[in-house]
Amino acid sequence: MFFFPYSTDAPIYYWPVATVTLIVLSVLAFCGTFLQVFAGTLDLDQVVGWTLTFEAIEPLQWITHSFLHINPFDLVINMLFLWSFGMVIEGKVGPWWFLAIYFGTHLICAALAQTLFVSLSGWFPTGDELQVVSEVRAGGEMPGMVKVAENETWKVVKEVGAAGKNNSVGTSNAIFALLAMALIWAPENEMSCLLLVIVPRIGKMGVAMTAELKISILAMAFLFIEMVMFFFLGTLIWQAGFHLLSMLMGAGLALIMLRLNWVDCEDWDIVSRNEWLQSFPLLCSESHRLHLSQREDVKHDPIAAALAGSSSQLTSNSAYMAARSGSLAETSKGKKASQRAGAVPAAGREGAKAGGPDPRQQQAQSHPEFNRLSMLIRQAIGQKSLVMADVHYSKLKESEIAIGLSDKTLSEYVSLLMANQQWIPALAPLQLMVAHGGPMAMEARLRIAQIQLKVLHQPGEAVKTLGRVQFASPKSGKQLSDAQQKLLARRDALLQQCGVSPPPLVAQRPAPK
Repeated sequence: MFFFPYSTDAPIYYWPVATVTLIVLSVLAFCGTFLQVFAGTLDLDQVVGWTLTFEAIEPLQWITHSFLHINPFDLVINMLFLWSFGMVIEGKVGPWWFLAIYFGTHLICAALAQTLFVSLSGWFPTGDELQVVSEVRAGGEMPGMVKVAENETWKVVKEVGAAGKNNSVGTSNAIFALLAMALIWAPENEMSCLLLVIVPRIGKMGVAMTAELKISILAMAFLFIEMVMFFFLGTLIWQAGFHLLSMLMGAGLALIMLRLNWVDCEDWDIVSRNEWLQSFPLLCSESHRLHLSQREDVKHDPIAAALAGSSSQLTSNSAYMAARSGSLAETSKGKKASQRAGAVPAAGREGAKAGGPDPRQQQAQSHPEFNRLSMLIRQAIGQKSLVMADVHYSKLKESEIAIGLSDKTLSEYVSLLMANQQWIPALAPLQLMVAHGGPMAMEARLRIAQIQLKVLHQPGEAVKTLGRVQFASPKSGKQLSDAQQKLLARRDALLQQCGVSPPPLVAQRPAPK
């Protein structure tokens, strides 16, 4: 089975100009060398002079070898990986940083390899053990293929081999460096991969399918493969060794750039996503730890986290969206209360005051269609299907029985809407939670106020909503619970964003007459 990445969901801040340019140059170099050698119009010795040889130190080869490939399959695979991981890295740092990383990796690895193997060239086997094929003919072998005398099998040798006559080509070192950098900067982003299952000796390709794999899974898979090659496959130890060295350089550079704040990963990098790594000063600065601690409350509030990333595009049709949010749940007499966009009804007029269930909710739950529709919307929410959840919720509204949904179901529906950046449609179920007057009513008010402030840009309405987030004075000798205090702290933070001083922690009881 083979898998080849071809796309990613990682955020891109720069067009992959350098990545595309390198791919085009590599394809042109392959067409201009391999095909001409195969046709006999180009001398193979000329091509060998551009590869990374091991007879002498040739600095020009440290760059030229990276544009050459040994066969079409090798070219296609390398270009797919370069495209996928090049987009991630260049998309975060821009073309110039990307080119410096790409060619810097090739320069370091090639210089080290050439220096090392030229110095140790006397240790390699010679003609009696390896027969080097240096010509390409129609129907013959590929350049770089050698025959091992012991077992008479043919193997493709892309890099060093016999006494200075073998050579190295390809972009694999830079790709492994980019792979390691992507692991550091975007471990939770996904790669769209093409999976090929090849059935040998049947003459068929087998099965082809696509899958979404996390960058962290891909990186760890390739790291495992290279470790196996390095420790257990002696003939490939040098190749795997330089791939591991490239990954080490890429990971180190990514951590340094992250520590110096030279790259913005929006707190989705491996350090920000793993609290234990933040304890190391070499990996996480004090200012970044403070920034992450300030975001902790937002991280645990999906609504605030979603709104924090809202863009101007979400508010471009605010007038239309505000009109949609104006309709509220029915009152106990079956009439709809019309309010301005984002305005919130008083909570629990009957149920909260009486201390029992809301009669409107009980009436809705007795509707013959309620049980079926409520089950369907719960199934849709469980399957993360926003389309089907919207369909079933619309039917509940049309039948005027949406108020019968429990706060738990409404809260899960709101979370699903927010996960899909549907801020305004979330107002309707939030308003139902407020109308229920249950334990989640205050939380629902806070979330409504967030939408009013950050999406609808209506701080006045947000202040009115937040003004109702209060708790009755506790009995003497008792204090507000931790949950209530945290909720009031979030209320006060939103009020300060609206430019209003927070009210008292608790509502004052009316003086006895």
